[in-house]
Amino acid sequence: MSPIGRRGPNEALIGQAGSRAALSTPALVLDLDRLERNIAYLADYLGKAGHGVRPVAKIHKSVAVAKLQAEAGALGQCCATLAEAEVMADAGISGVLLFSQVVTEAKITRLAALNARADGLLVAVDDAAVADRLAAAALEAGKPLRMLVDFEVGGRRTGLDEIDDALALAQHIAGLAGADYAGVQGYNGSFQREPDFAARRAEQERCTAPLAALCERLAQAGLAPEIVSGGGTGTYAIDAAAGLFTECQAGSYIFMDVNYLDTPFEPDNPHPFETALFVRTTVISARDGFAITDAGIKEFAREELDPRVASGADPATRYELVGDDMGRITVPEGTRQPGVGEALECVTPHCYGTLNLYDVYHCVRGGTLVDIWPIDARAQW
Repeated sequence: MSPIGRRGPNEALIGQAGSRAALSTPALVLDLDRLERNIAYLADYLGKAGHGVRPVAKIHKSVAVAKLQAEAGALGQCCATLAEAEVMADAGISGVLLFSQVVTEAKITRLAALNARADGLLVAVDDAAVADRLAAAALEAGKPLRMLVDFEVGGRRTGLDEIDDALALAQHIAGLAGADYAGVQGYNGSFQREPDFAARRAEQERCTAPLAALCERLAQAGLAPEIVSGGGTGTYAIDAAAGLFTECQAGSYIFMDVNYLDTPFEPDNPHPFETALFVRTTVISARDGFAITDAGIKEFAREELDPRVASGADPATRYELVGDDMGRITVPEGTRQPGVGEALECVTPHCYGTLNLYDVYHCVRGGTLVDIWPIDARAQW
């Protein structure tokens, strides 16, 4: 039997001074001090604006992180999959929102059963026939299911794109036994990292204008939404000022990644969040002009962005993914290249894709490994 337990080969380092530097790599490293400051900052900012936050669980997939957000006043968690919703709700997280509807009989049955045992579960729907099936299953399970009408605001993903259709669906849900109409959802993530704040604000205003019109129509019909859910890390300040949404579906703010690192979030305080999530990697081979590390495609999730070196080498060092388990670093001319056995920590290209490649977070405070947390909701079923 392997001597390595479920928390991995670094478990014995917990609590030892300087243990961050001794981590076996590749390792996903979570700086708890920075994480907690990020969570507190957004909660305070939105709280002062009378705006709620229901963070996105796919960003962290961690019960421990969700509980920190709840302690800071989060309304619940937004979940992309039924599996995520089950993990969060069964861990005692209330106010879970499944932001895309389930359509197969097996998942509808699971969702109804989860709703019966969970506190404040919500699901977004954009199809009356699906709403009927969900309501029937919820009625059979003994507890009405709270539903949001999913409205398309420019992302071209889920959601109805006509105000009349969305109004009709709200009226339909409100009349269903087994369903409780709770409001609307309107999310668009396509420009959240737009580097020009004014352009991002103008685009959000343009995209949400139909949602505002829908909310007016709903109010006129006696169906004023209790919840208007949407927005994200890139638009929290814009949305809080606009006053249309009642809550924000931000997610990446807790970790930050290369995707968001250069995005100005507020005009007067453009970069309030700290990078809290890193991949720690070790140089395993070195040549004149470059070095090879033990973190490649299987350790970083990347679309068009490369990892960015945070420590262990010059910040301008280029990090390329050159193999399934290998990276290549090229330092700027005139700077020292790390040698074999030296470690670097890198900002992840996309935090949510990268963490889904790992089983655990190595939680640190300063230079000390203080705990190892499981990534609870990696399952996709």
